[in-house]
Amino acid sequence: MQSAPWKTGLISHNLCQLEYKFKSHPGKSWVVFLHGFAQNYEAFDEVYSALESNFSFLSLHIFFHGESDIDSDKPLESEDWKILIERLFQTLQIEKAHWMGFSMGGKFALSSLEKMPELFSELTLLAPDGIVMNPWYRFATQSLPGRFCLWVFLKYMPFVRFLVLVFSKAGIIKSSLGRFTESQLSTPEKRELVLNVWIRFRKIWPAEKKWRKNAKTNNIPIGIILGKYDSIISVKKFKAKRKELSEVHWVELNAGHSNLIERFAKTLVANL
Repeated sequence: MQSAPWKTGLISHNLCQLEYKFKSHPGKSWVVFLHGFAQNYEAFDEVYSALESNFSFLSLHIFFHGESDIDSDKPLESEDWKILIERLFQTLQIEKAHWMGFSMGGKFALSSLEKMPELFSELTLLAPDGIVMNPWYRFATQSLPGRFCLWVFLKYMPFVRFLVLVFSKAGIIKSSLGRFTESQLSTPEKRELVLNVWIRFRKIWPAEKKWRKNAKTNNIPIGIILGKYDSIISVKKFKAKRKELSEVHWVELNAGHSNLIERFAKTLVANL
């Protein structure tokens, strides 16, 4: 099947603008993609290649990525996200879709399941944020002192980068975590992105009881894919949750955080 060209659209509501990319194949079921931090729709290129003959694609640029933006200093409200997604599905005439979210995108996928289960046929999460809240993230986003500390942390980043390097060499933190921190915070633009994502998305946290109930009531299968060597969203982090979320299909792949999507795509190709 010849690859269809991507089309681009924008949809707006209440000072929020959401950019989306889509490929529509008549009669084919839809897959919705939500990328991770500092990525765009191209993060799922290998997955698109594996699935294109069988599905239509809708890939969303999360706010502060691509042309998606919030023209306000206030944090994003889940109701604004809900209205945007419902309008977008109506625009593209999508009834239900298989949702797929990586890292930060997993949090938005779960929030969508909490608010709009009728738009889901299935959910696949890769190294998802939004299930286990890191105590440091809670402190940095849910309190005024924490948000101030985050601002100071990012303002004096050269010193912080020096500490990360020292701690990494001393074995206090994993070298992979040190490299990830360096890659994500190396420029003023990247540090501003971190500040926006952490502070402006602080009200977006999925209510576990609600999304689990919605999945059960609407018979929505959920699969969670983790990387065995992921030091950012680690397998260990989900140890307790794996027992608690017994209805979820859990899979571990021989991958870290940055190459998990690629390894997942290879698994899809092998099983098609």
